[in-house]
Amino acid sequence: MKSSLAIVATVLLCAGVSVVGLSIWALPQRSAQMATDPIVLGTIPPADHTPSVFAAKLHAGSVSPPAQFSVSNFTRKTVCLVERGAALTSRSRDFFAPPDCEEVWPGLVRATTWTQHEDGSVTISDPGGATLLTLVRGRHFSYEVTDIPGADLALLMLP
Repeated sequence: MKSSLAIVATVLLCAGVSVVGLSIWALPQRSAQMATDPIVLGTIPPADHTPSVFAAKLHAGSVSPPAQFSVSNFTRKTVCLVERGAALTSRSRDFFAPPDCEEVWPGLVRATTWTQHEDGSVTISDPGGATLLTLVRGRHFSYEVTDIPGADLALLMLP
């Protein structure tokens, strides 16, 4: 009987010590000083960043963000990235193609305007208003060239 009483007392003592230890361990720990996260992401601007006029309009809700597209010429097996930018009017937007797009489609680097039509087609034109490409909506987020026979050119919106 005395041995079972000793066992019960030991178990209760161990349980009490465990409860006290766990409650102390569960208390919030205070660090000596707040440490910053060493990971820097491009989606979060640095603290000294001043927003551009475009960002101010974006937050005000007047324009949607720009979109990037991959332009693929399947005949030449070339690809480049272009950007559909800020709204110019209710149907047209800025358009920018870097110099490497000249290999994908001659004259694409001159393009400055993306115009969306009511039927869903898109016209990409130069500063003088001359049409460089006419696109129609393909599957999902892609556009395909329609006005140039034999052109195997497609634009795919990037996430």
